Amino acid sequence: MTTEIGQLNLRLPAGFEGRAQRIGRLVGEALARQAGLPAGQLAQVGVGPLQVDPRRSDRAIADHIAQSIGAAIGRQAP
Repeated sequence: MTTEIGQLNLRLPAGFEGRAQRIGRLVGEALARQAGLPAGQLAQVGVGPLQVDPRRSDRAIADHIAQSIGAAIGRQAP
């Protein structure tokens, strides 16, 4: 089964400008690793706001965001 995400829009706090592109890519990779995302189509999934600690690594931040997205998809799946 394939889950497709057409668009991902992240709004990160000020100070993340230099890290945003990498975090976005890592969120996509983390979502691709998640097992059990439901099939179907959702027009939009809202997540957040989430607390983001700038001291954490980009990967840790991305994993946290991806987990939240996966949980939201699971709650809203058709």
